[in-house]
Amino acid sequence: MKPATSPRRRPPRRHAQIHLPPLDAGYALTLAGIFERAIAALWRAHGDRMAELLTMRDSARRAPRPARPAARGRDLADDDKLF
Repeated sequence: MKPATSPRRRPPRRHAQIHLPPLDAGYALTLAGIFERAIAALWRAHGDRMAELLTMRDSARRAPRPARPAARGRDLADDDKLF
């Protein structure tokens, strides 16, 4: 039985998807070749800037996250407790 108030779940992250009909091996290989050529063309046209963005994303992932501020009324230093 579900509780009356259940915590809200976050919606799943949406990712780019391509829905394809069932393919035989020949069409699948042709499609893979098309994707490889398209990716190569994107790198030729925008590779320098894409490499910069990848570097920035990697450094942002590795950067430590700032500590969360203490909740009000908790974890206060003795000097902060006036009364």
